[in-house]
Amino acid sequence: MSIDPNHDYDKSDINRLMKILNHQEADRVPHLEFWVTSQEVYEYVLERELPYKIGDASLGDQFIMPEDDVEFSQRLGVDAVICNFNWRPNNVFKMASDGTEHYVGGTVKTMADLDDLEPPKPIDDQLRHLERYFEAVQGTDLGVFANFTSFFDSAMLGIGVSDAFLMFYDNRPLLEKFMDILVEHQVKVMEAVMKEFGDELAFVLVNDDIAQNQGLMINPTMFKEMFPHRLKRLIAPAKDKGKLVAYHTDGKLDMVLPILDEVGIDIVHPVEPESNDIFELKKKWGHRFSFVGNIPTVLLAYGTIEEIEEKVREYCINLAPGGGWVLGSSTSIMEGLPPENFVAMTQAAHKYGRYGSLGQAPD
Repeated sequence: MSIDPNHDYDKSDINRLMKILNHQEADRVPHLEFWVTSQEVYEYVLERELPYKIGDASLGDQFIMPEDDVEFSQRLGVDAVICNFNWRPNNVFKMASDGTEHYVGGTVKTMADLDDLEPPKPIDDQLRHLERYFEAVQGTDLGVFANFTSFFDSAMLGIGVSDAFLMFYDNRPLLEKFMDILVEHQVKVMEAVMKEFGDELAFVLVNDDIAQNQGLMINPTMFKEMFPHRLKRLIAPAKDKGKLVAYHTDGKLDMVLPILDEVGIDIVHPVEPESNDIFELKKKWGHRFSFVGNIPTVLLAYGTIEEIEEKVREYCINLAPGGGWVLGSSTSIMEGLPPENFVAMTQAAHKYGRYGSLGQAPD
């Protein structure tokens, strides 16, 4: 499958995305998925089998080859591709009966364990992978953005989520020391990326989970003592370079957005519909944040193409005016989601997301 090459509004265009993220209108609503981890979806769009099995970015893998990612994005009319800079040490995974790996815990329990963390990938190896992305997009109108794992959920995962919740009260110094080790390394990576590729990057994404469906994961007072100053330090190299910074977190955003506003975040993903009313959030915060996502993944998994198209049309009418909203799913595109449903969502943005006729199908 591929887009219609005769229409510019069908093609990839990083300028379109950047206009929308800067609260301006463009030719049409852009669509962007931060993570597609479905082999079936990639092969459906590419119309060929991949000669390798894609990995899951949550496991630290570079999960799709840059050249294939670029072709995939161009076929859909996506405007930017993601390059991941992950370090989530000491997670424990187990193999399920279907051959997939799943997180089951962490191994950091004492201060001594912090001296034996699984090492990150060498920074230069990561930079060369990003360079490969820039080589792959040459001659196209695609942009590249960089995703960095953060320190809050990475520390919790490395400890084990249940143990970490107790440790916030029983051994907070260990948690904070772990967070600081993660921040220190990722700042070095961010500085290296900005030094070599800062002028070329479209924007920067920080990937973390700090909330659940009721709000912040921990006591708000404690969270504010531990979180904002570390995130400010992490994103400082990108802000110094004048880059927009996106932040990914699941959960309810009511208490999250004021904190992200203070820190200096510009873009929020994925605005889970189970926990948030994106229409109300855009009214309240649309002057400050751009939002990416919110199309329910359960709809993409189980809905009809007609239902998916109608949801996208509704969103284009109500969220697109004035810019500041990018179409995307409410989580990520995982194995088992029907590829034709995912493609229907993206094509509906081309059909109903043209500025000047939002919600109206072309003649």
